[in-house]
Amino acid sequence: MYIKISQFLEKKMEEGVYKTHDRLPSEAELAKQFNVSRITSKNALIKLVGDGKAYRIPGKGTFVAEPPGDAGKEKYGEAKIDIPLIGLIMPEVVGQHSAQILASIETAVNSIGYGLILKQSHHNSETEKNAIKMMLKIGVKGLIIFPVDDQVYNEEILRLTLDGFPLVLLDRYLKGIETSAVYSDNVTGAYQLTKRLCEHHQKIGLFTAPNFATITVEDRIKGFEQALEEAKIPIDRSAWFTDILQENAVEKATEFLQANPDISGIFAMNAHAGKIAYQAAKRLHQQIPEEFSIASFDQGRELDLYPIWTAKQDSVQMGELAVEVLQSQFKNEKKVQQIIVPVHIDDQANKPYEQEGKKAFV
Repeated sequence: MYIKISQFLEKKMEEGVYKTHDRLPSEAELAKQFNVSRITSKNALIKLVGDGKAYRIPGKGTFVAEPPGDAGKEKYGEAKIDIPLIGLIMPEVVGQHSAQILASIETAVNSIGYGLILKQSHHNSETEKNAIKMMLKIGVKGLIIFPVDDQVYNEEILRLTLDGFPLVLLDRYLKGIETSAVYSDNVTGAYQLTKRLCEHHQKIGLFTAPNFATITVEDRIKGFEQALEEAKIPIDRSAWFTDILQENAVEKATEFLQANPDISGIFAMNAHAGKIAYQAAKRLHQQIPEEFSIASFDQGRELDLYPIWTAKQDSVQMGELAVEVLQSQFKNEKKVQQIIVPVHIDDQANKPYEQEGKKAFV
């Protein structure tokens, strides 16, 4: 629905109802107009900002951006925004984790008297590079970057690091590169989840995407394998399911579990993997959590309803700390800070859960 709302607003811009630098309707106004939640209306505005159709000024609202190629764009960036700006680049803002990070960063940035500009990289390294260049051209004072999960470091990020430009990485760190970063304790979170599985099961599967060469996945696999080794359970990569991104992932996962009937516990790399694992297990009529257990890193609104263990990241604290570290760099504090934020293990497996929600997930 948020896409339809953003398309409606784009059409109004094209028709001249909303002109360049006009304020767009607020989240509350859009929610009332379209009879949707404020989260939906907020996502519609976030999409417009991410697509470069609008920009946000904290405390004032969302405004129509100048069209691409407009000669006055650079002039606007220099003359009409009279507050210092911080740039935020994220892969996307669609899930609970990313939405909470954005909200906390926006609040923290506003509290120190700065404005915030958001760009979405859509998980594309080239788009991320262009977003960095655009932010620098606008004249942002510093950058917070949630990097694309790629096997190769973005050279623009490396250049910023070497030049000493105020920069904080979010949810990732560059292995071997001294760059300030704020990220979750992925190793300990994965270890704690897998340790719980090891207390009840002898054959534990792993549900993940096929790319193991990213730092987040590497750290979670490290914690996963540490727990298995400690429990003296062999590390068996034939028990790893890596097709979670396929269109028919649930069918493939069901076939995988049928072919490996001795697997009775699953560590899921993220919320999407957890959902695939849950759906596949239920198709095979597994009794969860009595006979079959799932432990999932990250949380999703749906996963919160089901009897599984989850490692929940403190999205709000991560956003606040990122701004705090960036602010220290504005004060010429050159020390590299890498802050590891603890995750919270939620034992949903032993909590009552909604039967109605359970049916909706199968």
